[in-house]
Amino acid sequence: MKVLFIGRFQPFHLGHLDALKQITDNLSTSSRQAIIIGIGSSQYSKTKENPYSFDERKKMIDEALQNTDIDYQIVAIPDIHNETHWVEHVEMIVPDFDVVYTGNSLVQELFEKKGYTVKEIKIKINITGTKIRQEAERLYEKLKHTRRTFSYCLSIAPLTLEINKLKKEQNAIILAHSYQTTDIMYGVADFIGDSYGLAKIASQHDAQKIIFCSVHFMGETAKILNPKKEVLVPAIAGCSLAESISAEDVRNLKTKYPGIPVVTYVNTSAEVKAESDICCTSSNALKIIESLPNDEVIFIPDKLMGQNLQKKTKKKLILWNGTCIVHEQFDRQAVDNIRAQFPGVKILAHYECTSSVTDAVDMVGSTGDMLTYIKENPAEHYMLITECGITERVQTEFPDKHIVGSCQLCPYMKQIKLEDVLVTLKNPKEEQIIKLDKDILEKAKLSLDRMMEISK
Repeated sequence: MKVLFIGRFQPFHLGHLDALKQITDNLSTSSRQAIIIGIGSSQYSKTKENPYSFDERKKMIDEALQNTDIDYQIVAIPDIHNETHWVEHVEMIVPDFDVVYTGNSLVQELFEKKGYTVKEIKIKINITGTKIRQEAERLYEKLKHTRRTFSYCLSIAPLTLEINKLKKEQNAIILAHSYQTTDIMYGVADFIGDSYGLAKIASQHDAQKIIFCSVHFMGETAKILNPKKEVLVPAIAGCSLAESISAEDVRNLKTKYPGIPVVTYVNTSAEVKAESDICCTSSNALKIIESLPNDEVIFIPDKLMGQNLQKKTKKKLILWNGTCIVHEQFDRQAVDNIRAQFPGVKILAHYECTSSVTDAVDMVGSTGDMLTYIKENPAEHYMLITECGITERVQTEFPDKHIVGSCQLCPYMKQIKLEDVLVTLKNPKEEQIIKLDKDILEKAKLSLDRMMEISK
């Protein structure tokens, strides 16, 4: 038996792939080699409705089917703009076929009039080539600044369409940390920012489901501030800084230094926050430390941030030995080299860098501080001493600004893929759902509430 499946495939998408699965499911194993994929309107390309040539569409199909066991052949079927003779036209190109599969009622009618057996393809994935092209155009307008091609945007458009559709249906919002990839930040995220800022946004939003594209502790912070909402993280991504200290470590510190308050950076687990007196962010850490009446303060867990803060306060800071694997890698030599190469360059560094780096830059601050600085500063050249996600945000949101130097990738943040986000909306895994013990949640919230009160 030979089967004919005709489509324009502008572009080939998940709906077409599902259609081919339906066809193969209906065929016996011995008949699978006989699927003929006819690319309709094959002579058209480079127009709004038909942007892809026959060769481009053939390549899409071949790439989509390369890891399947579907045996097929692809033929070109030009359009003749004549419904009366169209079936005869197809017969001249494909002279021998027995069954036609289609989801198009007109195609079904034309072949049935000529006596062919036509089997209907059920539309299980409600997506069209037009919608995909429009979504790809939307994505490309954002992602072109980070050297993403239109073909790449076309490849992720079905995913972003489905994710954005599901989140609306489920009254969900997607939060993306600034270190996420651009397809997540500009393809599906409703808000982009730092961990604490996004957690606060979630608490002020009426959405009942929060998808937090971030490392795990950030999802926990969102849950602490939104205990009645469902909070999910697409991947179980760790953090070198958060994993450098445990709740038991904090209890031991309090035993060793009785009566000395513990100020904890928000880049920590819920259990560590629960053992702390007060939390802080990179933006308000100094203010939090100065607000305490004590002459000594335990500051955890970032040793490098603590060293930077020690230079700005007269209080004695008792530090932990935690570091961020991204920010600890930058060195002073790179800063000096960029200054020599680009006179007038503005160099911005995160508080989590070494003091030798922060002493040599124009501004030290959080990721949000960096974006504000760039927005308000007329300089042309900038070096960003932080994770690469911020570089891509600047390239996207401030395309007239020129980023120089290199950045560092966070292996934890980059674990999250669009496919993981889709899973949280369609069929979330148990490990993707943030669950916290009530006692830990309430104690951790106290440390965050104290911070918010002082930061007002």
